[in-house]
Amino acid sequence: MTRTLLFDIDGTLIDAGGSGRLAMNRALRVAFGIEPTMPIDFGGRTDRSLLSEMLEAHGIEVSEQTFDKIRMTFASSMPDELHRATGRVLPGVENLLDALAGRQGVRIWCMTGNLVETAQSKLRHFGLLDYFDRIVGGDHDQDRCDLARRAQMDIEIEHGEAASENIVVIGDTVADVMCARAIGARVIACCTGCHSREELEAVNPCAIVEDLSDTKSIIDLLIG
Repeated sequence: MTRTLLFDIDGTLIDAGGSGRLAMNRALRVAFGIEPTMPIDFGGRTDRSLLSEMLEAHGIEVSEQTFDKIRMTFASSMPDELHRATGRVLPGVENLLDALAGRQGVRIWCMTGNLVETAQSKLRHFGLLDYFDRIVGGDHDQDRCDLARRAQMDIEIEHGEAASENIVVIGDTVADVMCARAIGARVIACCTGCHSREELEAVNPCAIVEDLSDTKSIIDLLIG
């Protein structure tokens, strides 16, 4: 049976150099003329949740109209902020994706809290977009577990119900581990993001790795 690999982006594949936060702040200024003053915790969350919290924190009622306004401005701001930031692809990522590309019995998907548009911008900027068959983004879901359930549903729709039983999530946050558990998927946690090894160990992923640089070992974990 073909295995579907669901890769997170920020903290797992790339360090975006703070471009997401900068683009979000810029979107608030451009869309509503408001200077951001409230700090927002980004780790492991969806952009639906983050943008909604940003609106509420600055006294703007969250509606489909206000959400769409900030979402569109945020997405259009991302490419410029990526060019200004000093981001990078994380260790081993390109070699791992090269080794997985075209491999029999593997689908490479992206499951990310980013909007699909901003996920595409990030992956394109760092030369990774073409590795992925599909992006499931955080456009609709406040909770990452609901995002994972939507990804599972998409896999079932495209490849049959049995395909959802053979999923591996690769991420760097406690939320990645919890959302994998919500759909009964295996999960590999990387110590390359905002959570320490100890924090990740506390939620019992299937495996923990320092980064994705040991290509052979990582492939064994993913599809062995």
